[in-house]
Amino acid sequence: MHRPTLTAWLLAALMLLTGHVARAADWLQFGFDASHTGTNPAEKLLTAANVQYLTLLYSTPLPGIAEGAPVLLGNVSTAQGTKDVLFLTLNDGTLVALDAATGAQLWSRFPADTNACYSAGYPNTCKTASSPALDPNRQFVYNFALDGYVHKYRVGDGTEITSGGWPQLSTLKPDVEQASSALTFATASNGTTYLYVTHSSHPQLEDGGIDYQGHVTAINLTTGTQVVFNAVCSDQGSVHFVKNPYPSNAVQPDCPQQQQAAGSPNAGAPTGDAGIWGRAGTVYDPLTDVIYVSTGNGVFDANNAGHNWSDSVLSLPAALDTPRTAPLDSYTPVNFLTLMYYDIDLGSTSMTLTPAPAGSVYPHIGIQSGKDSNLRIIDLDNMSRAITPGPGQVGGELDSLSVAQHNQVITQPVPWTDPLSGNVFVITANGFGISAMHVTTDSGGTPKLSTASPGWSLAGGATNVGGSSPVIANNVLYYAGANGISALDPKTGNALWNQPLNAPGNIRKQSPIVVNNHVYVADKNGTLWAYLGDEIFPDGFQ
Repeated sequence: MHRPTLTAWLLAALMLLTGHVARAADWLQFGFDASHTGTNPAEKLLTAANVQYLTLLYSTPLPGIAEGAPVLLGNVSTAQGTKDVLFLTLNDGTLVALDAATGAQLWSRFPADTNACYSAGYPNTCKTASSPALDPNRQFVYNFALDGYVHKYRVGDGTEITSGGWPQLSTLKPDVEQASSALTFATASNGTTYLYVTHSSHPQLEDGGIDYQGHVTAINLTTGTQVVFNAVCSDQGSVHFVKNPYPSNAVQPDCPQQQQAAGSPNAGAPTGDAGIWGRAGTVYDPLTDVIYVSTGNGVFDANNAGHNWSDSVLSLPAALDTPRTAPLDSYTPVNFLTLMYYDIDLGSTSMTLTPAPAGSVYPHIGIQSGKDSNLRIIDLDNMSRAITPGPGQVGGELDSLSVAQHNQVITQPVPWTDPLSGNVFVITANGFGISAMHVTTDSGGTPKLSTASPGWSLAGGATNVGGSSPVIANNVLYYAGANGISALDPKTGNALWNQPLNAPGNIRKQSPIVVNNHVYVADKNGTLWAYLGDEIFPDGFQ
């Protein structure tokens, strides 16, 4: 490293004196915002020019494995002083709060004294891959625990709030259902903030014969009330289903385990129940004030006036204060039966809200991937492109194309617009690589996907460049995988920086956050890694 000149020192001092320093930002939920764009627009210090100077600040063992992403809140008043605080959810539902500067634990909370899966006699204990969420008032952090409740804690000392409806029930079957996705909050156009939690089955139980129901619970943070939308048996309205079998005199409604239909390769066999388990869970669209959830495999019969919405993308009001028996709109592939037969969940990812490319006659689009490796462009103003828009119809995607590296996608893609060319990309990592698909249009203005240049692909197999959900900060792409934590040029895929992690094999769920000149990521061996950029010379000119 060259010794800085006096001029360089003076320039750095001038930047500090004149206030040309990026203001600290918070990372409040998975994917940075309620739309889970994966983009931190506030990051100004880390750039493509200086990201190579990121150095390890610390690596510290966690008290357990955290499969979700951390969240961060700055300038928190704690017993140890004012701190920037990282929060992570561990597999056993424990919420930990760490000093972001050192990795030291400030406090932790574990509300579930027993593990429901173990108590029920299952061979494995329950676990969650969820991420916590910090609401915008900066006072509270929310966490899903394995007792079936979402808990609310004060950020500074972990004091649990036990009034106003808290903790909030999210499942009556904690030994069967888990919250795998991140918790999400969004402030709807009515000015009210809602917290959303989604559910699927515990992964070790899979789908066969397991009585679970995919559902989303919307919690009104002003009133403490909640509404449930069930993706199967939606006709029963806002209800948490009980575990089957239950006493014959019970008044609680039930939803039976779904069975594959006659004519299927496994007719009569149990199938999934529309689990909602994509990494982002619930995705908020501020343009239309709706939320989207994407469901896993199971029975879809809504096109025949049924009430089962498996392998579909559903839109619901963001202000979900009133029970509903059907979504506002939906998208379901025409091959939904094949998806069910072969456990090819559409909902292995969540909706990716994507800018429409120049010249598009469809101004409002999203992209849905899945286990079949395809990216599907959806017209969010009419998701099935039906003559009469509305839920329950099938097909209608504007385009569909496999990611360049192929194989199933269970991560969250990230959209990116090249600020120079205006080209729109959707960048997707999975266990076999990472690629940028170019979103363009055909001659009629319909959005299309292309793997041709300016798209790019790094497809090296599960032991090379595969990884977790990417994020973008200041036009630099970051993701974690088998080759460590990497920074790439999102325009070309060229490597800008890489550091190995203590995690043999591929990382699928642990994704990084990039905030305030730092990169934080947990690995699947229970270690938290923190990297720091060059704070004195953010342009890397030394």
